[in-house]
Amino acid sequence: MKQNNIYHEAPDKLHINTEPNRNYYIPFPKDSNPFEERESSDYFHLLNGTWNFRYYDSFLDVEEDFLDKGFSETIPVPANWQLYGYDKPMYLNVRYPIPYNPPYVPDENPVGLYQREFQVDLSDGLERFLNFEGVDSCFYLYVNKKFIGYSQVTHMTSEFNITEYLINGENSITVMVLKWCDGTYLECQDKWRFSGIIRDVYLLSRPKKRVYKYTVTSDYNKNIDSVNIDVLVQTNTVVCVKLLDAEDNLLFEAPLIDNKAKFEVKSPILWNAENPYLYKLILYTDQETIGEKMGIRNIKVEKGCVLINEEAVKFKGVNRHDSNPKTGACVTKQDMIEDLLLMKQHNINAIRTSHYPNAPIFLQLCDEMGFYVIDEADIEAHGSVEASHTTDNNGDYSGIALVANIKEYEAAILDRIDLMISRDINRPSVIFWSMGNESGYSKAFERAARYIKSVDNTRLVHYQSMHELEGTEKALDNEETLDVVSSMYSSPEWIEKQFLSNQMEKRPFVLCEYCHAMGNSPGDLEEYWNVLYKYDRLCGGFVWEWCDHGVDLGVAENGKTMYAYGGDHKEPLHDGNFCIDGLVYPDRTPHTGLKELKNVYQPIRINPIYMDRGVYEFVNTYDFTELSEKLICRYEVTEKGSLILAEEMDIKLPAKSKKLITISKLAGLSGESLYIRFVFTQKKDTEWAKSGSEIGFVQFAICEKDRNVTPTASKQQIDVKENERFIEILGDNFTYCFDKRKGLFDKMEFNDIRLLEKPMEFNAFRAPTDNDCAVKGDWLKFHLNELITKVYATKVSKTEDFIVISNHSALGWYAYHNTFELFNKIYVYKSGQIKINSKVIVADKRPYLPRFGLRLFMDNGFSEVEYYGYGPYESYSDKHRASYKGIFADKIDEMYEDYIKPQENSSHFGCEYVKIGNGVLSLKIESEEDFSFNASEYSQEELSNKKHNYELRKSGYSILCVDYKQSGIGSTSCGPQLLEKYQLSEKEFEFNVFITPEMS
Repeated sequence: MKQNNIYHEAPDKLHINTEPNRNYYIPFPKDSNPFEERESSDYFHLLNGTWNFRYYDSFLDVEEDFLDKGFSETIPVPANWQLYGYDKPMYLNVRYPIPYNPPYVPDENPVGLYQREFQVDLSDGLERFLNFEGVDSCFYLYVNKKFIGYSQVTHMTSEFNITEYLINGENSITVMVLKWCDGTYLECQDKWRFSGIIRDVYLLSRPKKRVYKYTVTSDYNKNIDSVNIDVLVQTNTVVCVKLLDAEDNLLFEAPLIDNKAKFEVKSPILWNAENPYLYKLILYTDQETIGEKMGIRNIKVEKGCVLINEEAVKFKGVNRHDSNPKTGACVTKQDMIEDLLLMKQHNINAIRTSHYPNAPIFLQLCDEMGFYVIDEADIEAHGSVEASHTTDNNGDYSGIALVANIKEYEAAILDRIDLMISRDINRPSVIFWSMGNESGYSKAFERAARYIKSVDNTRLVHYQSMHELEGTEKALDNEETLDVVSSMYSSPEWIEKQFLSNQMEKRPFVLCEYCHAMGNSPGDLEEYWNVLYKYDRLCGGFVWEWCDHGVDLGVAENGKTMYAYGGDHKEPLHDGNFCIDGLVYPDRTPHTGLKELKNVYQPIRINPIYMDRGVYEFVNTYDFTELSEKLICRYEVTEKGSLILAEEMDIKLPAKSKKLITISKLAGLSGESLYIRFVFTQKKDTEWAKSGSEIGFVQFAICEKDRNVTPTASKQQIDVKENERFIEILGDNFTYCFDKRKGLFDKMEFNDIRLLEKPMEFNAFRAPTDNDCAVKGDWLKFHLNELITKVYATKVSKTEDFIVISNHSALGWYAYHNTFELFNKIYVYKSGQIKINSKVIVADKRPYLPRFGLRLFMDNGFSEVEYYGYGPYESYSDKHRASYKGIFADKIDEMYEDYIKPQENSSHFGCEYVKIGNGVLSLKIESEEDFSFNASEYSQEELSNKKHNYELRKSGYSILCVDYKQSGIGSTSCGPQLLEKYQLSEKEFEFNVFITPEMS
């Protein structure tokens, strides 16, 4: 029995007794509706459910007579066995999970043995085909204890004709699944390493005379007044073809001639992501009916641009893995729909199936809902880089093509690509065939690309190609084989100054990964799209990535879901929280990053032209849709956050066009803080959005006058007392104590209410974000998180209206020169108002700062926050497109963005004031210059030191950080450095805040 299991270390034995590759379809009986759910077909028998199961730690432990052994355990199918107590999950990014020894895998190779019975009535004379849509990583198949065959490629369909092995009545299937095989060296994707039968298993009943495979292509002239449809079928019987439009009007019907049909569709409605119109093609024989939803569209490159239906398009994309926090790599159709609906709601129009083909149903959903898809083969050999490293070349990428250049793997590379193309050849949503990801370039890939072009000239060939020539022969010419240049994480500056200036390169450019959305991120979306919109050759980008891949471990005592990342299962090798890098949380709750992306990706752009006359340029970025067909626009004008004018506008604007619009009511408007916000809402109900749903907005400052904060007049008395350590300032209803050793207030009371629970402090640190990875080491080197104060001199004086404390101090730590020198003046007025003026000098040879400002620890009863700044979501200098300038009120405990790995969050940029109160008294902070603030129940120390959000403990205080500035967010966790303009790198600056206690 076991002696048949010899193929998983033989790269020349990829599939044993599988059926030839074919396109995906589900046959229905004659005269059935082939466009119903596949489960309604009498020819479709789903075998998902509870299977018997036996687990072995090693392939060597499997008994010779394993088929005769009984089962005492069960497991769901599909499922990942690591989530059911067998083996353990392992998260890795770029390294192999096994020793590098291709084609061999470890002897300690875990095995899952699956078995179930099923009933068959063979009296109908039909043949039976067993389909596995995905098994990780390879499997041996037995029916009624007879060996049927073998197959590998985790994310692709394997089909077996098992007719001759069946008996009438009850039959058994046994599947031996191995965790590792020689194909593992081509499946080194950035993901959890799960195992098992991960996708649907089903039996198809087919007549002997049947359709085998078919392709549908279209061709039209530039006027697009008619389209020629070609249907090519491999069959051994008479087949008729019928075409209906979406409204079921018959357009064509005839039998095939020489297994071909060619017919014309006049005045066709073309498919695109904005209008995903699908025709219905039906193939039928005397026993079967097959339905194919067909989109008519054309793809080509012309003058360096990617054209769809003759228009240069922009891919506003994301990368997406199959992921569910409870079921791992096993996702249901409902999971897919939930993802796609969320994407549509957030203006995403393109998906890269990173880094393997999705289940075929997913692509059908993309056809119907309207997404452009980069369909990617199940190939990544990223572990080659680490495998090729020695002590003197760490960081060198020259080994990326190590596996790709192994001759024995050439057949496997082509096989994986051909499986994808054969299965998905008829999907209109598929725009690019991608040969895989981060595996280097080689003769194998060159030949595969040429093969793609020979079997399908209707799409473009894509491959992540930044390292395509590394470790390969100089003679390789990828310009002939790759239709687009694809790179990852190239900066906007590099794209504009390096790529576009290369006179030798004429191809289109796509960012297959950019704006790494890890933790509090991304902060550079707008920077990229300011460049991407400027040039037609730049056809867009795909954010990495869609979802945080946390594994649900249950609920913690504090009620939070415990999401695991790398290392939480005590894996011997892991890559930490690098899998927590999505635009949505594992449960699909949007991050603020997704809200940011929604506004950057929105289909309308507005440029102010003559603000004083109310003249704006409106730009419709839809590629095919007139603006008023889908959107309604209104504008809102606010003065200091209060609405003073609003009106709905009817804007007719053709696709990819722009025009100046004058709003006469705005002419001559003035005020101290006057803003206009254009809001775009859904015009009609759709599957993913109700009419009136917000699509996006744009806000501009009409005018902002210089602010002048003046002390409140008061006739109260004020006095001062001083000793060696403290300066006590006494008013009629307040007492403030200034610590001369610390250089700030030690205690503050107003109307007998304590305002400070701990001494006030200068603050130059933030809990590092994932994007702070490149600089946080320097922040910690200079101990910005625990600065030591040195006060050189303090002087206090009294005037008729205020007390002023002059202070010269420094902030630093052991071993180095002080990082900050401060010249402070603190004014305390009779009303109890405080003005703090700090002139700050930053030492040379220091990194840019996380932030600089004040930190106040207040009683946690101070839980109500009001602010005039960018809200309602967290906002930063480079991440505030999801927010707008307004007056917002919230509770501190509802302002927190709960990232799985704790880090800086929930600050607010561009503020004029913030008030924090307890219902009786509030503390108002304001400035004549915009500032940033953060109000939280968690200290930055707690956020810095805990690995998971469910481990966090509240401080017991309401902590208020008021910042002169805070550095931006960027996407440096896997991307370019934070742009200099968003770094707090000033060597001298002045910080002024006014602190006013106010009774409610």
